[in-house]
This record gives sequence, structure tokens and C-alpha cells, in this order.
Amino acid sequence: MAVLASIVRGDITAEQQRVSTCPGTITKAQLRASVDALDDWWETTGAALANAAFPQPQRSSLTTLQKYEIFMRVLKKKVEGL
Repeated sequence: MAVLASIVRGDITAEQQRVSTCPGTITKAQLRASVDALDDWWETTGAALANAAFPQPQRSSLTTLQKYEIFMRVLKKKVEGL
């Protein structure tokens, strides 16, 4: 994977601003900085850690998209439980 393009990061920021859970306590620039930081972290650390969490043989047999879908479902359930 690669770091998201600036325009995509801007799109994510704009999408987040349109949802009811958008934090009202930070500025647009601070929200964008959060998007940038998370994307940078994912590229330098997160993707490798997530991939390493999958046991073999799944790690080598699942596609990146399949791993992403499982990862997102787990995260969603964790957040819904808060």
C-alpha cells in the first residue's frame, strides 16, 4: 500500500465532518492532522502489525482485501461495544 494522496485525505476529512459523530471540539485543521497521522502510522507500522496478527496459513492465503474486511469488522464490533 502507499500513503493516501492529499486529495483523498481531504475527502476523508470532509466525510468525517458530515457525520453526526464528528468531534466539535477540534478544528478542521486538527481533524485533517489526525487523518494524516493515522494514514502515516498505518503505512509505517499498522499494516505490518495487522498482517502479523493473522495466523498462518491465513496470513499467506488471504488477500489484502480479505484481511482488511476482517480487520474492519473486528474494529467495528469493538467500537460498538463501547
